[in-house]
Amino acid sequence: MNDNQPAFHPAILPSLGKNDETVRGLCSQRALELIEALPAILRLDDLDTLERDAIEAAENYDRAIAAIDAYCNLPKEEQTGDLAAAVLRREYLARKSFDAYRGEIEIRKREFAKGVH
Repeated sequence: MNDNQPAFHPAILPSLGKNDETVRGLCSQRALELIEALPAILRLDDLDTLERDAIEAAENYDRAIAAIDAYCNLPKEEQTGDLAAAVLRREYLARKSFDAYRGEIEIRKREFAKGVH
């Protein structure tokens, strides 16, 4: 794992991504539109900006994972459906955002290696 990749709680890792369609259903249409448009938007940024913002996206994702951990550590009577939905939405959107940054950086690095930039 590199320094810019978020750490995963062992109990959470196997389930991440399995229920994306369910979690997408918890997100607003606007949030989904923005997350789907992000790769095209990132294409306009220079590599330095992408790398700087990717670190912020990774930190945001780490905070989303921490929120899931905190939720799991709450007493059962405090683990509401609304709170569960909120932490799942946050993780999904943060993960997709981080993936978009990471993907665009990889594209740029491959293009640079081929002499495109």
